[in-house]
Amino acid sequence: MLRRFLNIVVREYDTRLYALHRIVLSKNLFYQTTEHAAAQEACKAEEVVKAEEACKAEEVVKAEKKNGGWPPTFLHYDDLPRPEIFFSSRPAMMKASNFHFFSLLPGQGEGCVMFANPSANVSIYDLDMQTVVAVPPASFPKPTNSITLPITNHSKWSPKGEYDLYVMSTEDGSFEFFNYCRTSISAFPNDWYWRPLPHVPPSIPDSYYTVRPASPPFAAAVVDSSTICASSEEGTYAFDMSRGVWRPVGRWTLPFHGAAEYVPEFSLWFGPEGPNGSSQHRLCAFDLASCATAQEAPASQHAWDYLEGLPDEWYPSLRCLVNLGLGKFCIATRCFHRPPEEEDMEEVKVVGDEVTVLTGVEVVRGGNGLQMIKHKSLHYKLDNMGIHCVL
Repeated sequence: MLRRFLNIVVREYDTRLYALHRIVLSKNLFYQTTEHAAAQEACKAEEVVKAEEACKAEEVVKAEKKNGGWPPTFLHYDDLPRPEIFFSSRPAMMKASNFHFFSLLPGQGEGCVMFANPSANVSIYDLDMQTVVAVPPASFPKPTNSITLPITNHSKWSPKGEYDLYVMSTEDGSFEFFNYCRTSISAFPNDWYWRPLPHVPPSIPDSYYTVRPASPPFAAAVVDSSTICASSEEGTYAFDMSRGVWRPVGRWTLPFHGAAEYVPEFSLWFGPEGPNGSSQHRLCAFDLASCATAQEAPASQHAWDYLEGLPDEWYPSLRCLVNLGLGKFCIATRCFHRPPEEEDMEEVKVVGDEVTVLTGVEVVRGGNGLQMIKHKSLHYKLDNMGIHCVL
């Protein structure tokens, strides 16, 4: 099913509140038809070539200086719609911004947003019904960039076949899932619950026969109805959802970052190439069907550049892929401006140096296989605010 809205959570640095905004995808990020998008992309490519031929280097430098160091192609920034709701934590927890976790609940509709604060207290807000309910607390606090994997199965953990939201911590490898059923949020059942699972990946014995903790996961995917694969620096592991145990697969790692999104129309998984901070801005397609028994990392079946022309001074710090259904995606890329003389990124990660780009893309079948069509882009540079996550 194709989604209608994209949810953007913005952190206000002054108030330390988290504002939830909602944009209409068909109006702001996608053209009405694929053909219209392809035609617009061809026109833009032609305009860029003409502009580069006509523009002098000194004029480009002057434009960048007027724009605070950002390229002149991004002189226009978009405005967010009014907030739908604000989330907050107790004053003592507000500084722990990395542990304010948000997620959608698949199966409950695209407007059902979960919020977990640094104390692991959890609430759910239904945008359509404008209703807030409290749900059982989680077993542990969740980092903002935790990996979330929604699943519908009939494992021993979910005997009734409800929905499961598996959540992996990218800080310490903590792992648990939230079990819920598809029902109206106003009729919240008492048997929704969280269950902790073995850490991801398991601890590894070193050469001295002692056990050392493994590094946390940075990539994961649901590869079949009962198996999750996850990678850390040490290698790749498979989790058997029916038995609740991990096993090592190999010393290779998954070639993407975050959660790979499965698209049944193509029988492929999609994810951004490489780790966060990489200079490559590519959307890749992978076949992960045999990942749990593979001897080497899966190679990308397709790779497309979705964000071209970024100068070296733009440092990408975070990428997020949102599956919108029917082969459409939103790719959120957060960048910091790094002057050429700056080598320590910690010195330039300040308010005002941040820009977030949302790119709408569509994967379709063409004469030579799959191809990616770019639609629209949104550029946000917010004063005293920063985009916390995109759902």
